[in-house]
Amino acid sequence: MAAAETEILWVEKYRPRKIEDVVGSKKIAEEILKWAEEWRKGNRQKPLLLAGPPGTGKTSIALALGNTLGWEVVELNASDQRNWQIINRIVGEGAFTETLSEEGEFLSSYKQRFKLIVLDEVDNIHGREDYGGESALTKIIKRKPAQPFILIANEPYKLSPGLRSLCKVIAFRRLTSRQIAAVLGKICKKEGIKAEKDVLIALAENAGGDLRAAINDLQAIAEYKEEISFEDITIAKRTQETDVFRVIQKVLKKLDPAVYNEAGLLNETPDDLIAWVEENIPLEYSGEELHRGYSVLSDADIFLGRVRRRQYFRMWRYASYLTTVGVQQVKKEEKGGFTRYKRPEVWQKLFQTRARRARMDSVLAKIGKYTHLSKRKASSEMFSFVSSLIKDYDIEKAAKVAAFYEFDHEDIVFMTDDDSRADKIIQYITENRLQRTEEGMILGLKEVKEEAKKTEKPEKEKEKKVKNATLDFFS
Repeated sequence: MAAAETEILWVEKYRPRKIEDVVGSKKIAEEILKWAEEWRKGNRQKPLLLAGPPGTGKTSIALALGNTLGWEVVELNASDQRNWQIINRIVGEGAFTETLSEEGEFLSSYKQRFKLIVLDEVDNIHGREDYGGESALTKIIKRKPAQPFILIANEPYKLSPGLRSLCKVIAFRRLTSRQIAAVLGKICKKEGIKAEKDVLIALAENAGGDLRAAINDLQAIAEYKEEISFEDITIAKRTQETDVFRVIQKVLKKLDPAVYNEAGLLNETPDDLIAWVEENIPLEYSGEELHRGYSVLSDADIFLGRVRRRQYFRMWRYASYLTTVGVQQVKKEEKGGFTRYKRPEVWQKLFQTRARRARMDSVLAKIGKYTHLSKRKASSEMFSFVSSLIKDYDIEKAAKVAAFYEFDHEDIVFMTDDDSRADKIIQYITENRLQRTEEGMILGLKEVKEEAKKTEKPEKEKEKKVKNATLDFFS
């Protein structure tokens, strides 16, 4: 590639600087500009939730908006900043305070000099490690921030309905091959690369509506070249989300082994794929077919277990093959008719128990910290014992146990399943000022006073001696 610079990723080098340069729906651009104009008029608006597949321009249009209006942009990636304390500290403080520009100029929101807070991949603030992240974000938004807010998500339905309802949702669609090819053509022209229109369209079609992917592919094949042709396009069709229901239909109804390749284009891990097939196989198979289908799924799960234990990820392909072709071929003939397939129920159960699992982690961490055990050992050796003490001891002793492990009200409710008892234990701790010392002792109000007297007496005697010595000196 003669004229091209390879040190910079082209997706960043050619990222649109102005909102009118963003490829995609003009209607979406107008809607976002209208939202920004209301902010400039002093009318606080709901945050925008830009939702849609990867590479459709969501982040680009958010950054271009800030650049177009001269707003300072604070950008965070939710997959990196996934802790509720960080969200509170960075996003929360940023949303309610004024700002300085990079040059040190004070930007007052009263003069329409806003800072635009962009939180990318917001659909990733879920799961055990992100406990509280979505809740913190919801609380920030409910306080009606003084600064404009844009959330970006590939899969908005991973967010709770409560959070989605607080936002103005704007849906992005995949770009057409011709739209992507036009952008690739402009890049080639600027980089001094010759490329036929059909070659660029082929690259665009391989990207499946993902402009970012197409630009990355172009840079990969155009390196050290002045011209590209069909022979240079050796990359496989890019992994993209295919309709999972259609793949499940081909697994359970058809007898075509090509379904293995289609499954490879899904944005699903082998674990996810097993969950999909396991949930829906009883809707199509019965008797011996069902027995053999579950047996094949069991073998696939064994391979995944070996992947987890040995980190030998090449075994994923065996698990995927068994889950698709293996399950497909146990039936004697193709099946007709329409079947309404379901999402894996286990996902819903995991979602519903997420808060309890996070609370269990919190309790085990505290038990492990003060008994010098791992979480696993705290679970197997201490959790039941400590829970029984909190649940069955009289309030005074239970409160001392709770104070020793520094359990809060929610921890005690989790272990006892009794709000009233938790209230009494916390009330006793508060009234008697129970506190854990560095040595692991539990001191109450009485003990604290006694400790104070012990230290107070030597101090008074010391003061008396100093005073007497002073008097003797001057007498």
